[in-house]
Amino acid sequence: METKHTPGPWSYWSGYNPLDKIEAQVTAEDGDIVIASYNHLIAEGEANAKLMAAAPELLGALIESRQVIATALKVGAPDWFDTDDKVAQHATVKKIDAAIARATA
Repeated sequence: METKHTPGPWSYWSGYNPLDKIEAQVTAEDGDIVIASYNHLIAEGEANAKLMAAAPELLGALIESRQVIATALKVGAPDWFDTDDKVAQHATVKKIDAAIARATA
């Protein structure tokens, strides 16, 4: 799948840089900054930055999981899920497809 975002893996760095007053940054493998800072004034700020750093890996795992679920539905319930269109109507698959579409739009 072709993506529009900076390729992963991303990493997370935390600390205070007085020069540019950054609290944290999420960087690509080559060191380019993906996300420059987080809001240190809210308790969730650092956790949010860590979640963002995991985004490419999470997206990849979700895409792979969708394929596994589709196969399991077709094998486990072939009378109900005998086509890709029927698999796409499963409630969990719908949520996965929506999340993937949102992340790759």
